[in-house]
Amino acid sequence: MNFKRAIKGFLLSFVFLVFFIYMIAGVQWIFESYFQNQNETVFLGSISSDVQAKNIENPELEVNAISAISVESNLKDLNKVIFDKNSDIKLPIASLTKLMTAVIVLDNHDLSNTIAVDERADSQDPMKQDVKLGDIMSVESFLNIMLIGSSNKSAYALAEGPGGLIGEQKFVELMNQKAKNLGLQNTFFADPTGLSPENISTAKDLTVLARYILKNYPKIADISKEKEFYIPGFGKVANTNQLLGEVSEIVCSKTGFTAEAKGCLLLVVNNSKNSDYLINVILGADDRFSEMKKLINWSSATCN
Repeated sequence: MNFKRAIKGFLLSFVFLVFFIYMIAGVQWIFESYFQNQNETVFLGSISSDVQAKNIENPELEVNAISAISVESNLKDLNKVIFDKNSDIKLPIASLTKLMTAVIVLDNHDLSNTIAVDERADSQDPMKQDVKLGDIMSVESFLNIMLIGSSNKSAYALAEGPGGLIGEQKFVELMNQKAKNLGLQNTFFADPTGLSPENISTAKDLTVLARYILKNYPKIADISKEKEFYIPGFGKVANTNQLLGEVSEIVCSKTGFTAEAKGCLLLVVNNSKNSDYLINVILGADDRFSEMKKLINWSSATCN
């Protein structure tokens, strides 16, 4: 009896010991799980806060234009798209056409030669401040008036050339041949002014044209960023780009507007972060200037 009682007591003690060990292990597991969950919650919370802070600092951009693009470029091996909205859609580009007109002028004209505004040139839609029938000035003067004041009459006079030696048809052929040479597959020109809705391109193609101008025709860029310019025999011409003087570090710019194209704007700015450029294009906007400011601010903040 004493032996059986001893065995029974030993078994009860063993069961109690095993139960006690399991109970301690269970409590420890519960505490470890609890604190681990707490740590994960704190960690996840900090990530959410960081993401939220980043989104507040640089929220998603909404551009109210049919097409837009922003490209970071060093004009060599870096051409990084920062923002893209329908950049491959072919659209009328209005007076952004005049950037190509300026390229062909510099390829074919001596800037010191003189041009007269004939009846055909004078029949183009006038700007607030424009040349008039019979005006005779240098090619360089007409180039300045066209790029700064977006003069359609000047664009047409330049296409005719000194003494009408080139003519509009041949000039437009040269514009389209240059577009083809540059690989602008979605670009076509119907006139040197941009008044025709058949002057079409894409935002992406226009960034390629902008890079080509910056590398090879710095004079075009220099003229285009003048807020106002005095021309002997004509007077002071004001730039159609309202962002000059408001947006800093503008390198090149051109405005465009027709009823079909709506508001168009190309604007290149220095990117101080990486010592390169941000090439920005807006097509088909109701308010091209406010949309461009949004695009530049967003791209500047996003660009590393």
